[in-house]
Amino acid sequence: MRARFTIARLMIAVVAVAVGLSVYRAFWFWGFVALTPFGIAALDSPPARNRSVRGWVLVVGVLGTLVMPFLVAIAINHDLWGYYISRPPVDRRIIEARSIESITYVETAAGADGGLTFFGTPVRYPEVMGEQVLRDLKAREALPPNPPIMPADRLGRLHRVLDESGQLEVGEPGYHGAKRLSGVAIEAKDREGRPIVFVGVRGREVSNDHYPYYEFLFATDSPTGRWKWLSFQRFYYDIAGIEGVEWPVFFLILAWMGLIPTLWLQGLVARLGRRWSPQSNAPPGRASG
Repeated sequence: MRARFTIARLMIAVVAVAVGLSVYRAFWFWGFVALTPFGIAALDSPPARNRSVRGWVLVVGVLGTLVMPFLVAIAINHDLWGYYISRPPVDRRIIEARSIESITYVETAAGADGGLTFFGTPVRYPEVMGEQVLRDLKAREALPPNPPIMPADRLGRLHRVLDESGQLEVGEPGYHGAKRLSGVAIEAKDREGRPIVFVGVRGREVSNDHYPYYEFLFATDSPTGRWKWLSFQRFYYDIAGIEGVEWPVFFLILAWMGLIPTLWLQGLVARLGRRWSPQSNAPPGRASG
């Protein structure tokens, strides 16, 4: 019985590692390292005669080295970068638009009235193809070769709409100019032929090495003349900071940090199980039979 139980635990660990390797794929080595604490918890869990106790010991191992590290890792990821697992895709309504009317590279500049506005220039594709929306349009072969730019009066209105949306970061103390934006603005007609405007812009530094990125989608055919807000997304990225450090890294660290407490809790559960198990208080002949 003892040998069969050990083999079963070994099989569980092997299956967990195999699943981890398939999930991490290109990062298979780090996936293996991140899942090793679970393998240790599964193999080194204290022995228990009662099947229910063995189950609870394994549950503690799963919670301590897989579930809790994963949940905490994606929570940290969301707090840092604005998304849990991966950056959400661009709104499909702009990617699947019937036609692209204009594409403009925009930058915040001083307006004639002393306020801020957008200054627009034609896009230079090799220089702006870092924008996900343009890559998606290109993949659909919907990117016009020489699109016109948005008129200056609409650019000024667009900047006011973004500024009044309440979604732009103001920055921590000492980080001025966080609302100065740069990116692309796209005028299009959706699949029903209604005019829409997509804006994908970056803000300036809001904290040390930390920058925001915004995506807005508006409908511009409202009878009241107001632009209707269709969707919004905000992400963050670092420059010369911890760029590229996302939830898999946090998971790896947290899984190893949680290993020792998990092994201690497994031992506690096993001891309590032996104390409360009816088999532990049964006569020797009955327990063995």
